[in-house]
Amino acid sequence: MSKGDRYWPPGSPLCAGDMIHPENGATVKVACYLNRRFLYINQHNVSDPANKCARPQATESEQYQCTNLKPQNCPTDFKGPGDDTVPKPRLISPYISDGSILTTQPLISWRAVSGATSYTVKIEGNDVNWQIKVNNTVLPYPKDQPQLKFGSTYRITVFAYQGNSIISYAPLLISVLPKKEQLEIASLVKQINEFKVPLDEAAVRDLDTIFMSKNLVNESIETLKARVAARSQNPEVYRVLADRYLEAGLPDEAFDKYTTAERLAKSNGNSKELSKVQDGLKLWEFITNYQRARTGPSSNDERI
Repeated sequence: MSKGDRYWPPGSPLCAGDMIHPENGATVKVACYLNRRFLYINQHNVSDPANKCARPQATESEQYQCTNLKPQNCPTDFKGPGDDTVPKPRLISPYISDGSILTTQPLISWRAVSGATSYTVKIEGNDVNWQIKVNNTVLPYPKDQPQLKFGSTYRITVFAYQGNSIISYAPLLISVLPKKEQLEIASLVKQINEFKVPLDEAAVRDLDTIFMSKNLVNESIETLKARVAARSQNPEVYRVLADRYLEAGLPDEAFDKYTTAERLAKSNGNSKELSKVQDGLKLWEFITNYQRARTGPSSNDERI
């Protein structure tokens, strides 16, 4: 919420039953990140904002979200089609699992494939069709190529080569959020920043909720990674980041962050957060066991 209330300071989180009491002549602006609405409350329309900020019915993306309650929705396929002996150049970023992104020039990165001598990245979609050969596993979006368009879907395919032969490949479908929805989200993010909410709290609650309302796993991960880079000691930051890595089909990265979250939760005596971390590790175990059953033992076996 913005300034202008007689009792609540700017940026205060509001719960059910909390009332807004605007100062004389003031209008208090409340950002509802659960339903992406703004409320403007003055002395003539005082009300309980929590009721108007209620979460809408679950969206289709939320119904198919990778969670502890719905592990069947989590990505589990990490091998090349038709040949289980050759790993895919599994895409890492954009961090996505059948969702959307905001940027029209995404950074593209993928896992190295043993024996590969080069890679070719190809993007196809609305007015975009290019491919580039590289010798590493990271490709910034080429400045000389047309940007992706709002509201459009594209296929990114990374081909792993050994000499002149393709040994495996990995496709990924991405959609760029429509411009209208991008503007709505940008407005909410701006408000959160203006409210001066503590950065860790903003990342794991406000911003993550805003991004995940549109299944923007990529944006949530990038925001949480920034808090990790800032050396946050909040176990919730690492646990939520691990959750998002699982949704993006990156169990190795998820395990690393769950481990850090577990250590921090124990050192802080945070039993509530520790319980959530342990739930996340159970989901991680389900995914890795499923993967092992399909593809055989991996280097992660000692972790379980």
